[in-house]
Parts: sequence; structure tokens; C-alpha cells
Amino acid sequence: MLELTSAQEQSAEAAIRDFVLHQARLGIYDPTQPRRPKVDVASFSIEMLEADETDPVIHAAGSVVLRGPAGDVERFLRVSMPVAFEGDACLIAPDAAYRAAYIVETDPETGACKETIAVANA
Repeated sequence: MLELTSAQEQSAEAAIRDFVLHQARLGIYDPTQPRRPKVDVASFSIEMLEADETDPVIHAAGSVVLRGPAGDVERFLRVSMPVAFEGDACLIAPDAAYRAAYIVETDPETGACKETIAVANA
């Protein structure tokens, strides 16, 4: 696990939030539809942030609100993003190969969940 300074952590949160809000191609998961068209992201609140030393990669997770055709949809998003640091500044490449997944509740009675891809494919 990569140890980040407080300034690096703040910079990483801001960079990842900005990327998710403005550049990530996210879609709304619907088990009845094979395609996920890209939708706008209204907000992303990072609740958890950790850094992996390999590459390095930052993993962030939190609530995301997506603007779908039928209205806003809230999901729990986990995103893994390769980054670079110049001092305390966190940099994300414009063509970053990120991974994004939703945690989707499949059975509210038992709390059963599954992870599904969040990246738009249409």
C-alpha cells in the first residue's frame, strides 16, 4: 500500500472526482438491456480512497448520481485509476485506462449485492 501525504490525498480526491464528473464514460446498469449508453454524472462523493504501489493506482469509492433519461439514478461507484504524482500534485493522463464498477443490490431482504461494470458501452 502506497502511503500518501495529506496533500497528495486531497489532490488525488480532487483529480479523480474531476475525472469522474467530466471525462469518465459511465452508463446506468440495467439487467434487461445489453447496452449502457453514456450519461452525465451529476455528482461523485468519494467516501474511501486507497493507493496501490504498483503503477501507482488509486482506488476510490463513493456515491455517484447519474443523469439518466428517466431521471437521476444513485449508485455506489468504485473506480481504479492509474496516476502519477509531481510533488503533491496528482496527475491523471488524458487517455487513462481506468476501471469503474457499481455495487448493485440484488436482494434487499438479504442484502445480497453484485459488482457490475459501470463503463458505458454504447
